[in-house]
Amino acid sequence: MKKNLYFFQVNYSYGKSAHLPYTAGHISAYAFADKDVAENYRLENIFFLREPIDSLLDKIENPSVAAFSTYIWNCNFNKEVARRIKEKYPECVVIFGGHHVAPGGDMLNDCPYIDYLLHGEGEIIFRRLLRSLIGLEKAEEIPGISLRTADGILTNPQMISDECDFPSPYLNGYFDKILAENPDTDFMALIETSRGCPNSCAYCDWSNMKSKIRKFPIERIYGEIEWLSERHVYGLGSADSNFGMFKRDEEITDKIVEAKKKHGYPVGFQTSYAKNSTRTVFNIGLKLEKARMNKGITLSFQSMSRETLKNIGRENISIEYYSELMDLYNKAGIATYTELIMGLPGETYESLVDGVDELLRLGQHNSIYFHNCEWLPCSIMGQKNYIEKYKIKASHIPLHQPHRETEDANDIPEESSIVTSTYSMDENDWKKMNLFSAAVHSCHHMGLLQFFALYLYNEGLCSYKEFYSSLLDFALSHPDTVIGAVFKKIGQKLDMVLSETGTLCCTDERFGTVQWPFEEYAYLCMVYDYEKFYSEIDEFLSGFGIENETYIQLFGFQKAIIKKPFDETIHIEASCDFVDYFMKLLDGKKAELKKESICLDFETKPFDSWHMFARIVAWYGRKDSFSTYIKQAHLKRSNSENVK
Repeated sequence: MKKNLYFFQVNYSYGKSAHLPYTAGHISAYAFADKDVAENYRLENIFFLREPIDSLLDKIENPSVAAFSTYIWNCNFNKEVARRIKEKYPECVVIFGGHHVAPGGDMLNDCPYIDYLLHGEGEIIFRRLLRSLIGLEKAEEIPGISLRTADGILTNPQMISDECDFPSPYLNGYFDKILAENPDTDFMALIETSRGCPNSCAYCDWSNMKSKIRKFPIERIYGEIEWLSERHVYGLGSADSNFGMFKRDEEITDKIVEAKKKHGYPVGFQTSYAKNSTRTVFNIGLKLEKARMNKGITLSFQSMSRETLKNIGRENISIEYYSELMDLYNKAGIATYTELIMGLPGETYESLVDGVDELLRLGQHNSIYFHNCEWLPCSIMGQKNYIEKYKIKASHIPLHQPHRETEDANDIPEESSIVTSTYSMDENDWKKMNLFSAAVHSCHHMGLLQFFALYLYNEGLCSYKEFYSSLLDFALSHPDTVIGAVFKKIGQKLDMVLSETGTLCCTDERFGTVQWPFEEYAYLCMVYDYEKFYSEIDEFLSGFGIENETYIQLFGFQKAIIKKPFDETIHIEASCDFVDYFMKLLDGKKAELKKESICLDFETKPFDSWHMFARIVAWYGRKDSFSTYIKQAHLKRSNSENVK
């Protein structure tokens, strides 16, 4: 009689969307390709959604093996499910693997209901462990495993794998049941085209995985793309660490675009692009942009501080090359974004502000993503000697995963560990970093004051650094204004994070039931009180010495260009050609403001509600500068010129 095996890779749902459990399917496909495993085990179910544990346990019958893929968003949930399974079925073998299983065997001491820990890549060691449980191998000899022995806990060194010809979970039917039972779910799927990473960034949990970079067979990749497209899987992502590293990645992109043209799916494609962005990445971005599948091309930095980069084992592309890339992407109309991580060792408030100023001067007006550094147990940063060397301290808070629905009070809470202090940054600096980043993203990248900042910098009246630093000072010193009230609230939330009593998100019934990151929440609050916000911010903007008539015209343009949920007709009128001027600046070109009157009217499609506006503009559109009408105005103006 075959042994029942249950696999758990649970995640949250996002409205109608959910992730297919790629890791669980992939490891299972490899395990069951072994004749002895297939003859002795039956994969009864792969659980992929969080649900009440009692309900989940009702779906389990006589389990012999319960395997858990563990990461930040399911670690505590997995532990509680495993504990309950072991309590009900003491003979069931419980196995934990995944990025949140720390090196060594400490988890076995903390969790007596877990029998085995798997470290590193799971396919080979999971198959071998299943074989050992039926007497065909010895578990003590399997690399990358922790287990209890008569002499205590044994942890074997991880294996360095060079294998990549694994069977596909899609093509071998491991997700057929999930798709059939959930026809109304918009699934997000992952594929791998390569595995491994050449970088050793200290904050990343790929940094300790000493594996070679290997390519998956191209026939498998093409087959998976077609399979997913035919079944109308909504979104596609690549689990690669550096997509675009290889020339063939362009051909893979062609296949994805071709599949969408043929079947309408996937709707979009998202991945982690090669860290040192190349012409290949540009070509991929161009293909995706033309197919309206681009979710933003990363021009990655993490930090602009040389000291910080040295501490985290990172090398950035040169500023000169970054400037060339920005010019290349802007000319092609391809959306890009740049990532910075707050809280890395060596970073200070001043170095972060200087770095943001430099990126804006280089033309990154589309999006800078500010992430808080999250301490991960499998990263180089997770090692004791690294923590002590750089004096890293973290706040343990409820899971930081923006845009999740507000948690059910009965759910098992998960946890994030956010770095809030290092040798170079105290907690006050960390708080100021977060406030500054929220000010820059909400008011610059989401457009609320972007055109004032662009004008002041281009005309030599004010640096970006000075503008946004003084804007933050204004907000904090005017708590009764719209901007002041929202930044006061964000400051209070940050204090709660430092005391480990709060989260890095805000919830607000006006904008739906999801958890909003601070920058999006600030933007939404200011648009919600649009008239009051601009009336109050006049005091701040008028202090920069702009000639009075120009100031009046610019203020009117800045206010009119902002997208609002119930707009039907947009009217833009000015005695200066701000549209041409700002489009050139946004494209990284030099511009001179012409005293040429413009009068533009165009229709727009109103949103049904604030909920929908928040979701489409603040969430989905933040990588694409979707929060202003500047592109529509430019198109209208160009069409008018052509008519003339």
